[in-house]
Amino acid sequence: MRRLPLIVFLTNLALFTLLRVVFFLAFRRTAGHLDPHDVAQAFYLGLKFDARLAAILTFPLLFIRRWATAYIVVIELFALALYSADFGTYAYIHQRLNAGVLEFLGNPLISLHMIWESYHVVLFALTILAVVAGIAIAARKTVKTRSREAGVSWILAVVFLACIYGKVSRYPLRWSDAYFSRNPFIGELALNPAQYLFETMREKPAALDMNRLRALYPLMAQYLGVEHPDAKTLNFFRTPALHPETTGTPNVVVFQLESFAAFKTGVFGNSANGSPNFDAIARQGLLFTNHYSPSEKTARALFATMFGIPDVSPWQASAHNPLTVDQTSIANAFTGYDKFFFIGGSANWSNIRGVLEHNIDGLKIFEEGSYTAPVVDVWGISDEDLVIAANDVLKKERKPFFALILTSGNHRPYDIPKVTHGFKIEHVDDDALHANYFESNEEYNSFRYLDHALGVFFRLAANEPYFKNTVFVLYGDHGTRTGAPGEWLSLGDLSPTVYHVPFLIYAPGFIHEGRRIDTPSSHVDILPTIASFCGRPYTNRTLGLDLLDPAAAARSTAFVFTTFHDPPDVELFEHGGARIVKASDRSLNLGSAFYETSRWLLSHNH
Repeated sequence: MRRLPLIVFLTNLALFTLLRVVFFLAFRRTAGHLDPHDVAQAFYLGLKFDARLAAILTFPLLFIRRWATAYIVVIELFALALYSADFGTYAYIHQRLNAGVLEFLGNPLISLHMIWESYHVVLFALTILAVVAGIAIAARKTVKTRSREAGVSWILAVVFLACIYGKVSRYPLRWSDAYFSRNPFIGELALNPAQYLFETMREKPAALDMNRLRALYPLMAQYLGVEHPDAKTLNFFRTPALHPETTGTPNVVVFQLESFAAFKTGVFGNSANGSPNFDAIARQGLLFTNHYSPSEKTARALFATMFGIPDVSPWQASAHNPLTVDQTSIANAFTGYDKFFFIGGSANWSNIRGVLEHNIDGLKIFEEGSYTAPVVDVWGISDEDLVIAANDVLKKERKPFFALILTSGNHRPYDIPKVTHGFKIEHVDDDALHANYFESNEEYNSFRYLDHALGVFFRLAANEPYFKNTVFVLYGDHGTRTGAPGEWLSLGDLSPTVYHVPFLIYAPGFIHEGRRIDTPSSHVDILPTIASFCGRPYTNRTLGLDLLDPAAAARSTAFVFTTFHDPPDVELFEHGGARIVKASDRSLNLGSAFYETSRWLLSHNH
């Protein structure tokens, strides 16, 4: 019996590979220009995804004896039926089989009638039965000739588990690995239908009320300043005027700062001196004092910033959903720039590799395995080592660059490396900590260490030629409840402490006097504002405003929502105060317009 699982595994791996070749030959005409290197990479990743599927299907055979042949028949029928449905779906709507397509089962008679009229159902069925019969006969012979074998092959078990994990990395092989190319066909080629269907079923497809969305459209179009509003097509395209404060082609370096709550920083009145480096540059730049993260999750914050849409998917971040992997980003307005993403751990965390690498032209990712610095904890190398590595890359650049640096250290388990570049842990008594909204010395020093890393970076960068020609952008991914006084939490999940974060533009070569800007804003406004600041023409098709545009700033608002509530409660931070909109409120209001438009845009921002 030990030989049988290996034979079934290898047979399925060969069969799935053959079907991938057929998929490529059948549908490559829909893909436009294909880079041969990308195609080869897609087949390599496809082999790993297929090995995972083959291992999952075969693993039970290590333990099944009496009913092995029957089990093989069932799994082969399942796999081939799945592939047939996937081929048919792609031929019909140019989408792989996904959770959205399964909604057609709501009208089974009509769907079956359509399938019968559109495809060679009888031929497909006979082919599947013939293949399965051949496999079953071969399996039966193998079972009889090897019937004396007993026991479980633990070596095969380990091999199968390794195939299921799929990667020598902190994170397993994930669907986002497939989306390394800007061409969507390459990602579809790399995945297999089982993986794709499973991933899309993890998030319930949005049930959009198009009549309500169109009724809310005028509010959203007026707020955004859409040039040619059309409720029928739901057009949000606009090409705003620019308000540049730079010359030439400035570099851009964007820092997303982990859990960097406004109320813990000195520039917002905290006296614990936990952020001296940030406070110093904030006084020399443009500090937006009424800035909010749309949600309280890191991956959602990154999504909102880079794609201009509050990530209102109810259960898991949109980066986890293959159906929302195609997005347009204003980062691509920086044409002719080299683009970088620096993360201390793996870009497979929260599947962000897919949405960044797939949608940002020419993005180069630096992650675990790219650095010589030691790993500190689950988040990878320290923030200090991360910014040193980023500076080492940027100082060698001869082209303009756009870089995104994702810090992570100011987060439990609050680890600080034993060897640092001059950082010293401080111990503060509990009364002083609590008076300044810190829960513990561990949290306080973790916050200080993130700020220290910023200080290290800017001291190094200040000695490099690129410094004076660079626009530095810093924002907190979200706030925190940790350490906040009770009265600040009176709004529960909509407490401002969870969402209020600094947003800073620091450009020592262009901004000669710092100023505070009280305009309400959120992460969706960051890239439009930066593109305008740098004089980079762009088309906006999502929900952000240019905060440097006086007309836009006069009407701007910050939209936030409660994560993991479906539907959520939402809050608008506007000129003059905050306004909460309950999920049950069916009136036509701007909060509902933000929410419904965001739901639609998540899958319509290709």
